[in-house]
Amino acid sequence: SFSPQYSSETSCAILQSGPAGSGEPYCPRPSTHPCLKMKKPSSTKVSPAPSSPRQASRSDLLAWLSESSPGGVAVFQNGHWVFENTRFGHMLVDSRPEDIRGKNQAQAAPLPLATREQIQTDALRLSQAPGARTSRRYGSLSSSGKRLTYEAEFTVVPFDQHQAVLVVLEDATKKEQLAADAASAEKFQSVLARIGALAVSGVGVQDIMNEAVRLTVDALNVDLCKILIPRESDEHLYLMAGVGWRQDLLGSLTVEGGTHSQAGFAIRERRPVVVRDMREETRFTPSKLLTEHGGISGMSVPMMVEDRVYGVMGAHCKRPREFSDKELEFLCSVGNTIATVLQRWRRQETQLQLYHRLFELVQDGIMLTDTQGRLLEWNPAMEKMTGWKREEVIGRTPAILQSGKQGPDFDQRLGDAIRNGHAFVDRFVNRRKDGSEFLVWESISPVKDPEGTIRYFLAILTDLTERERMLEALRHAEQVKLVGQLAGGILHEIRNPLIGIGSLATHLAGQASLPPATQDRCRLIAEEATRIDQILESHLGQLPPRQFEFRPCDLPALLEDTLALLRTKLQANRINLAVEVSPGLPAVQASRGHLQQVWLNLFLNAIEAMPQGGTLTVTIAPRGLSAEGVSTTIQDTGVGISPDNLARIFEPFFTSGKAKGVGLGLTLSRDIIERHGGQLVINSPAGSGAIVDIWLPLQQGTTDGMDHTAG
Repeated sequence: SFSPQYSSETSCAILQSGPAGSGEPYCPRPSTHPCLKMKKPSSTKVSPAPSSPRQASRSDLLAWLSESSPGGVAVFQNGHWVFENTRFGHMLVDSRPEDIRGKNQAQAAPLPLATREQIQTDALRLSQAPGARTSRRYGSLSSSGKRLTYEAEFTVVPFDQHQAVLVVLEDATKKEQLAADAASAEKFQSVLARIGALAVSGVGVQDIMNEAVRLTVDALNVDLCKILIPRESDEHLYLMAGVGWRQDLLGSLTVEGGTHSQAGFAIRERRPVVVRDMREETRFTPSKLLTEHGGISGMSVPMMVEDRVYGVMGAHCKRPREFSDKELEFLCSVGNTIATVLQRWRRQETQLQLYHRLFELVQDGIMLTDTQGRLLEWNPAMEKMTGWKREEVIGRTPAILQSGKQGPDFDQRLGDAIRNGHAFVDRFVNRRKDGSEFLVWESISPVKDPEGTIRYFLAILTDLTERERMLEALRHAEQVKLVGQLAGGILHEIRNPLIGIGSLATHLAGQASLPPATQDRCRLIAEEATRIDQILESHLGQLPPRQFEFRPCDLPALLEDTLALLRTKLQANRINLAVEVSPGLPAVQASRGHLQQVWLNLFLNAIEAMPQGGTLTVTIAPRGLSAEGVSTTIQDTGVGISPDNLARIFEPFFTSGKAKGVGLGLTLSRDIIERHGGQLVINSPAGSGAIVDIWLPLQQGTTDGMDHTAG
């Protein structure tokens, strides 16, 4: 930790001073910190390691702390870098600025590049001001051309009777992206509110379209924007409004609107069209208008009202670009709003009819008030959202929605913004007619006449209640899932010792040498253990099923991976392994992890059955039963299984005297194979050990794909 109030002897435990009066920094035990890069001026020498163990321990601690920092840490003194951790160097740009900008001019960061020389220059400017502290932002590009942003914190600290600059460099790319997304969402909302306000303000159709393309260019950060209106007589389209085109073309140019053009394709398909690079497009040919103006990527959306197309709105860039779903949704909203304006234009509707129609089309709630706050309009979406009918609220004020959760400061900011002619956008907690609360994203904008006088206030409300409910349900489901997994694990762990207790109590109850009272108590213990086990089993049965993922599975490869896990155990138990695999085996549809679980359980059973060593033989060959399939045979040379035990081998918790396990392995194994549509059969001929045969069909189709076992 560097702090201006520390003395030169304690200000930095990583960079201890050299011998008294030498003024030379050194790295304590540099060989023990390979991840640290210590740099020193060419005129200095590294001093011997400190004799004090406490000093070295503190140095080690701070050295590792610097490496544990999520960002880069470095120290600059006397024109030299005397210390930096690994991340600091990784964050710096090695290329020259012109090299990077030449790689991708369009995405070159406008910020200073995060080069060592740039940061060193900034540190040098600050180094002469004791206790000074400042921060700067730097830009960079990743190897893939992605824009990166870094934040550097510069702090002047005392060090070795001089001053040094501590530099902490952090990656701010994600934070900047989140801020940009939030700003875009707010900008989109404001643009839509502005266009909606214009649509009900009596402004001419051409002025609305001109303002719409201008706002769209700014909101989407594109080079070109246009509105094309189809002619009644043919498929040609008029260029009615736009930004980035030659001015003499606006209002006079007609372009072909057939399906071979991007705009015509959007009209015919009645859906948006997104083009990342027109030079690679195969659905249609580039229009002459776009080609002459350098358009390469873009979006074209049909402007529709009630399934009728009134034109096409396009936004284009002069470079390849990806457009997000939010950007496409925004352009569709603007286009559909303009379509509503065009609908009024064509039908010569009055201003009142226009915004009635607009209010009915949008999915968000819209309310219009006069300058005194009295409600003039209340669209159907508001009725659905609030429970208040239009006829119940007209003439009243939006105060009927107040929940009291915003506070007086919030109301003050709202009033100041709209009275000064500015839009106000924020989250509101409102109240429905029935008293229940709901969360909305609300944009309130003043509506002005051509002279700039505020005539109305328009509010657009987006209901966030369902989204919040879904997020809460998702969080709750995750919590329940975790609790269920934890409970399942605990129940299994309880059953293991419980079975041992019950078995021991049963054994003691049968000992004639014990007093009758003791035998009775042992029987009672055994009965209670059985009862508890039954309770646990019923709870395990309530656990949610697990999903099987059936995919093509290469059985020989899976066998090799499984045996590799057991190689050491086989050698330790002196067991010879013999594997026979038929060539050209087809892949089976199986859940690889579950199938490996079955094989591991069977192999471990075979190893335990041969305590004195023996031979384990595994054979995989094609074999048809009810369908084409593959058979895996596992045979050991152990003591075998008695007929009585063989009849009960798949019963839950039947262990046949095994030293380990609770008797669920074979039960679960058979269940897994059966859910694959296969069969698991165990035989034990006298004197031949045990033979396990697993048959799997090539095509899995006889199971529901769910693992309903508790284990």
